[in-house]
Amino acid sequence: MPTATFMVTVEVKIGETGANVNEILRAVDRVRSEIGVQLSQAIIQWEQEWVRDRLCSGDGAAKKGLGAHPMKTDESRGCRCRTFIKEGYRSESRQLRTELGDLEFEVGYVSCQGCGKKWSPILSTLGLRPYQGHAGEFERVVVEAANKTSFARGAADLEGLTGVPTSKSSAHRWVADLKLPSGKPRPLEVLMADGTGYKKRGGESGELRVAIGVTKKGRLVGLGSWSGQTWAQIGREVRQKWKRRPRAKLCVVDGEAGLENPLASLAERTQRSRWHLVRDLRSRLWHDDLKKADTDPWQEELTDLLAIEIPSGEWEKILPLEKAKLRDRVDEARKRFQEMIDEFEHRGYTHGAEYLKGAQKGIFSRIQLWLETGIIAPSSTGLLEEIMREIGRRVKKLGWNWNDHGVTQQAKMILLRRYSQEEWDAYWKRRLDLQGRCQATVTQFERVA
Repeated sequence: MPTATFMVTVEVKIGETGANVNEILRAVDRVRSEIGVQLSQAIIQWEQEWVRDRLCSGDGAAKKGLGAHPMKTDESRGCRCRTFIKEGYRSESRQLRTELGDLEFEVGYVSCQGCGKKWSPILSTLGLRPYQGHAGEFERVVVEAANKTSFARGAADLEGLTGVPTSKSSAHRWVADLKLPSGKPRPLEVLMADGTGYKKRGGESGELRVAIGVTKKGRLVGLGSWSGQTWAQIGREVRQKWKRRPRAKLCVVDGEAGLENPLASLAERTQRSRWHLVRDLRSRLWHDDLKKADTDPWQEELTDLLAIEIPSGEWEKILPLEKAKLRDRVDEARKRFQEMIDEFEHRGYTHGAEYLKGAQKGIFSRIQLWLETGIIAPSSTGLLEEIMREIGRRVKKLGWNWNDHGVTQQAKMILLRRYSQEEWDAYWKRRLDLQGRCQATVTQFERVA
């Protein structure tokens, strides 16, 4: 690996009475970016001369991997000639915005002795596209800032931290252009899905839908985010993606209309969220003309009915008698649940009765799952609601006028960075083509004066 040594000299002054640690750190911070910019520019100029010297030498082995270029007469075809001579430099320096600051470097030419093509090998070596004005690493920093807050505030915060300006329109464009990974299908124990509304461009209302899963080791993984699609469409997409994976043990749903059936086939059984079941009963009974004072007793009774907890301790060590008692409690609760439905029908609470009938099948699925396998699944979508609050903060409190693609991109990034940081890092490693081909090490540090 070619090696070069650069010497950086920093002049430091302190007051007559000395400097405290904060003053020292501020002074170092001011020169850090300046050193980074100048050192980066020096490395680029050195690399350029090294590449041009290699290409223009008579050593064929030294040119291996270098010099690929299109033919002058036909840009669609590559020229096989590897004999070059040095030419001059562009009249204007190339500028590149980075997280360190703005870089500026000269761009030198070489000409091919075969086709006559005059080109700049340093641009292809640096992996820069024509007219590219920023480094990929800077794009990642901006994208991550825009995922935490609004585009305008993210750009402003980043400029305040790094001193490097960028526009909210650039941040918006970079986020929209990301080809985000969809995540690797993994065997799941539990599947959860939820949705949240947001304000679309033109004042319309949109619905963002998200699904996550829990693996056998208890790890949360993002399954995807969608906007402008129904639960039926989402269910077909997820089933296609997971068709070679075993079904999840349990699907936990909150009772949203249209959600349960499309996703139920992805799991062996469905569990209705206890918290949502109790909360949403009030609105159903409101449609039956019941006031809050009338619905409170029914909600309290339903809460008491559902309050069956899984015993603590290892499943294998729980006595058969205790498991039998738990089965009896579940059977009694199911009986009481049916009696509540019958009472609603007798009183003419048709909306409340239909709501409880729809939930009846999945109220104790997690208990049955534990009795059969020892797997402890969540009783509600609380794990999902935590991430939905974070997504909702970004797409509702910190942004509006979204289109379907933009809001989905933000949700996908939040899921990746929250649950699959290694996939997020791997995505940027591929996107930035990081192969460890440049290493910088401080070999000596001493006071010279």
